[in-house]
Amino acid sequence: MKKRIYVEASIKEQLLKFLNVEGIKIEVTANEHRDVTILQCEDRKESDLNTIYSGGWVACETARALAKKLAIPVRQIGKLLDHLDVKIRRCGLGCFK
Repeated sequence: MKKRIYVEASIKEQLLKFLNVEGIKIEVTANEHRDVTILQCEDRKESDLNTIYSGGWVACETARALAKKLAIPVRQIGKLLDHLDVKIRRCGLGCFK
């Protein structure tokens, strides 16, 4: 079963293209039944298990938990976070490349 994310309109089209090219099986939805929300932020706000802030940051442990929640490999969450300009902090060596 595909997991669902909500994405702000300003980054939706670009993200859909990215997910398609990378083969990441996540459904982008406009309704309130979603697993994770992706929002833009101007400062480096910390992301969590419910919200990924494009331009923000996330702890390594949280990034791994996001991968599990979205049912995608850690490598794919790493690519998604890179695409969204989300910095990984407090990372275990070699988790994200």
